[in-house]
Amino acid sequence: MVLILKLNFIANNSNCDSMNILKYIINEEKIPVIFSAKMMHQDILEKGISAGFLILNYDVDTNMFLVKCFGESTSMNLKVSAGDEIVISEYLNKRFYNLGFISHKIL
Repeated sequence: MVLILKLNFIANNSNCDSMNILKYIINEEKIPVIFSAKMMHQDILEKGISAGFLILNYDVDTNMFLVKCFGESTSMNLKVSAGDEIVISEYLNKRFYNLGFISHKIL
């Protein structure tokens, strides 16, 4: 719930660009689980296919999340995979963002 509220704030804040460094795990269903960098990967999920850190930017001009993955999870012994940025970007921009976005044309 904290992640959803934080991402909603970023998506709806049109006054500035925003950047956050977070941790993530891609689970077996290729769904990204994104959480605070203060938490350990292993405390969030026991299994995953890849994990690491990410820099999350929100571009207010394009209304898109931009993702840069790096590093690894030593607690899960998993590294960043080449496709992680695409998986996370598509999830945030297509699935997540569309769930919470209400077009100004509707209002």
